[in-house]
Amino acid sequence: MKRANGISRIGTSGFVRVPSPRQLLTVVIVPVLLLMLWLVYDVIANSDDFEVQTTEFNTQGALNTPIKIAFLSDLHIRNSTSQFEKLELIINTVQELRPDVILLGGDFTGEDAATTRMFRTELLSDLGRFTGVAPTYAVLGNHEWWTANDWRRAISDEGIQVIEGRQKTLRFDQGVICLRGLGDAYTGHFTPQPFEPGCRGVRITLTHDPEAIERDDQSGLYLAGHTHCGQIRLPLIGAPWAPTSASEEYQCGIGSNANKVWLVSAGLGTSIIDVRLGTTATIEFITLK
Repeated sequence: MKRANGISRIGTSGFVRVPSPRQLLTVVIVPVLLLMLWLVYDVIANSDDFEVQTTEFNTQGALNTPIKIAFLSDLHIRNSTSQFEKLELIINTVQELRPDVILLGGDFTGEDAATTRMFRTELLSDLGRFTGVAPTYAVLGNHEWWTANDWRRAISDEGIQVIEGRQKTLRFDQGVICLRGLGDAYTGHFTPQPFEPGCRGVRITLTHDPEAIERDDQSGLYLAGHTHCGQIRLPLIGAPWAPTSASEEYQCGIGSNANKVWLVSAGLGTSIIDVRLGTTATIEFITLK
């Protein structure tokens, strides 16, 4: 094989062009630059935005007409004007959706206990407005477990019912929901709690860390958050890390197995660093048909 002027000659039947150093550099640098531009754009575009994600679940004729649920998790509100402005937008959006029931999946803030005490009353007073829209139920997230009793009392004072460790039958004109709350597995508070034998409605389980979904043995629809869907998800790689011991199939989005269906929300806030990349803050608007 003879080489001349950047061209390799193979036998006598054809030629193969050897890329120049500049061409090789272009092939490497251009994709990297495009990726960096996408990353910067995604961070800026999604810093405070959220979307309403609509999902339908078929109850196989258990309801007369559809029941609509607003599920919000991982608000992670901080004590700032911009954060409370974002919360106002979230509340207004839920009011416009007009759900039949509102479920809150925990982690209302991510601040330390001392900072939280400074604005918890204001935060929960705003969230208490949900009760004027529809019956509202909540479980605690890992951040609430630092001062769990204080949070339970403060949440209840706003008319929001803490369902964790409890079950309740919700009766609507459309049909019946059996709702139960499971403790947060991330902080070691998951305890199995079978549905009551008398449950004759659609089974819904509300919890924080999706590890509880994987470990629990009941049927029905499970709703969880906690993971933020990784908060940062890279092309081809996905989320480098998620704060849960749950298997990957339980860490984000919709899944199912033989007897249960689950939805793990990306949530509405951020934790550790105020950046979302490849994920979008989300209000889950669920229709049971």
